[in-house]
Amino acid sequence: MFRFIAEMIVRSKIEKESTGRKKQFLSWEKIEKIALIIGKNETLNKSAIDKFIQDSKKFIEVFYVELNSRQPTYGDWHCFSKKDASLLKLPTARVTEDLAKKDFDLVINTAGEDELFPVALCTALPAAYKCSSSAKYNNTVLVVERSVPNNLTDYLNDTFKYLKMIKA
Repeated sequence: MFRFIAEMIVRSKIEKESTGRKKQFLSWEKIEKIALIIGKNETLNKSAIDKFIQDSKKFIEVFYVELNSRQPTYGDWHCFSKKDASLLKLPTARVTEDLAKKDFDLVINTAGEDELFPVALCTALPAAYKCSSSAKYNNTVLVVERSVPNNLTDYLNDTFKYLKMIKA
């Protein structure tokens, strides 16, 4: 029951955000600021991700969703724990308001379609260009599906390869 209500809320927010946002593809050269959303269900090699971020030569802010934790795991990433989630396991109003103040060229949601908190984060982060691994909620411009098995670094490499191919 709670899941159904949470999905309805997320779909409503996506619809509202989609009508007010100008969606567009950007060429890789025009992308400067990237928001990277990673879910807790991800098998994570932080040092590999940090190296990937450094090698990208772009400003990448990581949003790590770990709703089962009481305290943030990483000090250099923006971590979301229990205190940041509502009863429906969606971002609190405070979190949504803070995210709305940020500005990104691109948002990449690496979390699965069954993880509503990352989907809501992707919706709340302002960017004209959004990418995810699923088209279920229709809240992104580009969908890069994950192949199995595919770790996060492989997925990011695939995503960046496709992003570099796009000429806007």
